[in-house]
Amino acid sequence: MRSSSISALLAFALLCATLPAVAQQAQEAGTVLKLSETAEVERTPSEIAATLRAEARGADSRAVQAQVNSRMTTALEAARRVQGVQASTGGYWTSRQEKERNWMASQSLTLRGTEPGPLLELVGALQGQGMVMGGLDWSLSRAQRLEARQEAGRLAVEALRARAESVAQQLGMRVVELRELRLDAPDSPAPRYRAAAMSARAEAAPPVSAPQPEWVNATAEASFTLRR
Repeated sequence: MRSSSISALLAFALLCATLPAVAQQAQEAGTVLKLSETAEVERTPSEIAATLRAEARGADSRAVQAQVNSRMTTALEAARRVQGVQASTGGYWTSRQEKERNWMASQSLTLRGTEPGPLLELVGALQGQGMVMGGLDWSLSRAQRLEARQEAGRLAVEALRARAESVAQQLGMRVVELRELRLDAPDSPAPRYRAAAMSARAEAAPPVSAPQPEWVNATAEASFTLRR
């Protein structure tokens, strides 16, 4: 009986002796704080792209396709004469419309540039020649998007650090270490602007389009060590 009491007292004494060491180790390890912050920057797109279609209908499939080919050749030649405009052709398809008993052929043309004036003048001229407007798209250039992502990332990290310092101050502690950092800057979808399709025989004035500012964001996530 006496032996059991002595053993219990020794165990209790050992526990009491180790508690300060455990507490000191926990204090030295510090408190882990996990935070995330998102920042956004606004940029105005500088690149414009217009999509048009050359279309033709008729009873003879060869004549229909010849009309599309001729119209597209003329459009490409006109685009090459406009400085700063890049032209590329898209899908080409031909189909038989049984109800109307005729054929339809179509091919798309995309025009890109950074100067909207000359490009839109060209679009208006092509509309007047019978091409159908499909849409107008504004987008950030590659350089713009890269710069915006870097700026948004910098702001997110600054906000994250400031918030960590604020939380530590509220707890009566201080930030002693950045344990882990993750920075995510996803691509933002480009805004799209649609122009109404115009008749192939209409006298088309140049379309008007103005870019809408686009937001680029970045999110920073981090773990900090806090100590007193």
